[in-house]
Amino acid sequence: MKIDPFGTGYLELDHDATNYAVSLIEAVRDAIGDECELMLEMHGRFSPATAVRLARELAPYKPAWIEEPVPPENLKALEKVAAKVDAPIATGERIHDRIEFRELFDSQAVDILQPDVGHLGGISETRKLAATAETHYMLVAPHNVGGSVLTAASLQVAGCTPNFKILEHFNDFADAEIARVVRGAPKVVDGYFALPTEPGLGVELDTDAAAEFPQQRAHFDLWAEGWEKRDPTGAS
Repeated sequence: MKIDPFGTGYLELDHDATNYAVSLIEAVRDAIGDECELMLEMHGRFSPATAVRLARELAPYKPAWIEEPVPPENLKALEKVAAKVDAPIATGERIHDRIEFRELFDSQAVDILQPDVGHLGGISETRKLAATAETHYMLVAPHNVGGSVLTAASLQVAGCTPNFKILEHFNDFADAEIARVVRGAPKVVDGYFALPTEPGLGVELDTDAAAEFPQQRAHFDLWAEGWEKRDPTGAS
C-alpha cells in the first residue's frame, strides 16, 4: 500500500508538509518586503480544519487574502473557515452563474469575489454581480487566466467598478507569440494596466496569426511536482 506523504488525504497537510509550506510563504514575504500584497491561493485543496490551521500559521506574513481555502462546492464549509480566521477570504472563480453567488451574499463568508468574465456571461453579467457585491461591502478581483482578449474584457469591468480590487494576470499569456495574435494586447507597466482606448474591447484578433497555433488539449495536474510551471507536456 502506498502512503500519502502529505497526510491522511488530499484535504490535509501533515506536520512536515505544513512546515515546508509555511517556509515558502516566509521566503516570499522576505523577498518582496512588507510593502507588497501577498495573496495566498489554496485552490480548494483543504478541509475547513486544515485551512484554518494553515491560515493561522501564515497570519504573521500578513496575507492580503486567503483564496478558495476549501472545495468550492460546499459553501457551508467556507463559513466555518471565515468564522475562525482574520485574513480576508476570496473565492468565486469556479462559480459560473450570477445567481449561484447569492449564497455567498447571504452567508457573508467572503470578502473578495473572483468572478471570471468569460465564465459568468460577459461584461454585463459581471457588472451586475459587482454592483450586488458593492451593496454587501465586498470587493471584486476578477479571475483571469484566459488570455489577452479576456484581460481586455476584464479591464472594461475594472474601469467601471467602484469596488474593484485587482486583476489576475499570468505572464505566460503575454509572451511574444500572443502579442502577434492579439494586436493591442494589454501590458503591465510598473505594476499597472492602462485602460484600453481603442473601440470595443481595445484589442483586435489576428485570425491569420492565430491559425499558426492550432488548438490543442492541455491538462495541468495541480498535484504533480512542478505544476506551477504550467507545462502540460511535462517538459522542463
